[in-house]
Amino acid sequence: MRKAAIIVVALSLVAGTVLWGAGAPEEEFPTGEIDVYVGFAAGGGTDVLARRIAENMEPELGVPMVIDNRPGAGGLVAVQEVINSPPDGYTLGILLGNQFLQKHYREADAWIDPLEDVTLIGVFNMDAWGIAVPADAPYETFNEFVDYARDNPGIHVGSGPPGTLYYWTWQAVIAETGIELTIVPYDGTAQSLSAAAGEEVAAAGAGPGEAASLMDGGLVRMIGVAAEDRVDAFPDIPTFAEQGFDIVIGPWRSLVGPPDMPSDVVDTLATALENAFYSDDYQSFISEHGHGAFFRGPDDGMEFYRNEDDVFYNLMAAEGQARE
Repeated sequence: MRKAAIIVVALSLVAGTVLWGAGAPEEEFPTGEIDVYVGFAAGGGTDVLARRIAENMEPELGVPMVIDNRPGAGGLVAVQEVINSPPDGYTLGILLGNQFLQKHYREADAWIDPLEDVTLIGVFNMDAWGIAVPADAPYETFNEFVDYARDNPGIHVGSGPPGTLYYWTWQAVIAETGIELTIVPYDGTAQSLSAAAGEEVAAAGAGPGEAASLMDGGLVRMIGVAAEDRVDAFPDIPTFAEQGFDIVIGPWRSLVGPPDMPSDVVDTLATALENAFYSDDYQSFISEHGHGAFFRGPDDGMEFYRNEDDVFYNLMAAEGQARE
């Protein structure tokens, strides 16, 4: 009888322990700091935007977001490290259009597939690419530039290296207009803009913010931007669409995590990102500095990703440069 009583008590204790454990609330994500890998050096456009959006996500999440600069391979090094991290939401990274370019460009030594290899939290920026021309150029609008190029096939235009977005944006112009251009690669946007200012090339591709100092100095003019709307900080520069050409392309930034992240963690991060994007602080910052106000959440962001995937593949395939 005593033995039976002991067994009953023991079973009661076990049951109570199980029930207590089942009823214990799990800690809600996040409980500690979140690392954000940025694949470019501190102080650059991607780094500055990542820091600003992270600052505005912190109050939403209640934890610090720590920027970790890991430059290399056009942002690929940082993204690869994110992919190899635990999918718990505590390691995120910034993914750009460069990763789609690397995926399809057959000369790229390393690449990932953003459609398969990451979890998209959201796209939080898209800057306007535009065309800067020498101040004394005989064309004052994009239409006049196109006409000039048709009359002078093969004119030289400045770009970034062939493995960069700023090279392939010119290919988008060629595809839309049918003009013939000779694309001259430079090490960076600053060099190609200087070439335009010095009339070494007929035009250079750049964002209006990048060309601002040369515009202020009267050395170059911007004849259009490849954006859906005019840039708030540069309201006098028309879009290409306003001038009759469907060209919307430019550098953008998105926040991603490792593959197979839990849906509740993604939802928490995506909500924080969206609220941070629409915060007064972030909106004022991007407006004052000429950055594009562009946002896509996880679902419509994947639609945007698929469209970008098609755009880059088609541009490269048309030039015989697409990966087999």
